[in-house]
Amino acid sequence: MDVIRRRLLRRLAYARRNRCSVLVAILCFFILLNPLLSGSAVGATALASSLFVVLVLAVWALRVRRPFVWGLAALAFLAVDALVADRLCEIWIRPVALAATAAFIGTVTVALLRYVLDRRAITTDKVFGAVAAYILIALSFASLFGVLQIFEPHSFNAAVAHGPDGRLNWSDMMYFSFTVLTSTGFGEITPASPMARALIVIEQVLGVMYVAFLVARLANMYGASERRG
Repeated sequence: MDVIRRRLLRRLAYARRNRCSVLVAILCFFILLNPLLSGSAVGATALASSLFVVLVLAVWALRVRRPFVWGLAALAFLAVDALVADRLCEIWIRPVALAATAAFIGTVTVALLRYVLDRRAITTDKVFGAVAAYILIALSFASLFGVLQIFEPHSFNAAVAHGPDGRLNWSDMMYFSFTVLTSTGFGEITPASPMARALIVIEQVLGVMYVAFLVARLANMYGASERRG
């Protein structure tokens, strides 16, 4: 029992030191679970609620100011309420749900980037934080694509769309957002409206800038350590 207890304590200590690695693992788990649970209203709402709670706890673990955490929690509560209403067939609230989700995830991304790009030394936890922020950028734009699709139903062309009335569902938009952010090129989903193309251009520019800023940050840290040496 003592051996098991010591191993458990070591793993907990590692998780505290590298909390962003835990966040990346949870985000990847969310991406894998999403296609399995999105078909069920209860499963999709529970999955989204769990993700919001995890992100609020992640920001709290970054030791940001308490008012910011409480404000983020209130925004998460609004997003969850809107998602629940949407699942109860209150279609009119769907734009609010997606917009609140985009705002919430975008705010968490900003908090992560402030932590990753500060002037302190680059650590393993910050590297995982950079990966987590990259994933969250894609999720933010997936929500924005969802808002756009509500106001412009034919914003995207898709060989196979898994949502109602031939529209993209959340899994489709998430997949498409990652293809845009990583600049891997369009596959079976393509933009069909000027506003969709505009959003895609912004996401592509952000993806390129993100990589450039990270490379510059690492190069700056390496140059500073060389000068001190």
